[in-house]
Amino acid sequence: MEVKIQDLPKETISSPRTIVSRPEDYLDNPALFMAAWAVLKAARGQAFDPARLRAAHLIDRPEPTPEPNNLDQTLDRVAAKTRAIAQAKGHALPPAA
Repeated sequence: MEVKIQDLPKETISSPRTIVSRPEDYLDNPALFMAAWAVLKAARGQAFDPARLRAAHLIDRPEPTPEPNNLDQTLDRVAAKTRAIAQAKGHALPPAA
């Protein structure tokens, strides 16, 4: 007797659904993710080509901004930039202290 995945109870595919819905938790085990994807595709009666399963996008994390070397220099730069933006927008500001 041949058993088709479509005939299995829904509880059988709940674990693959969990794996596929949270791929970031299974980055260290791509074979498990691929197997879960294959189970879900088979449950819908669809073909599955493992060669086509790859990351849809890559996320590059930006480098952290360097710490300022001189806090006073940074505060002066931010104050000057803020004043320039406010004056460009037409705000009347008191003279810089």
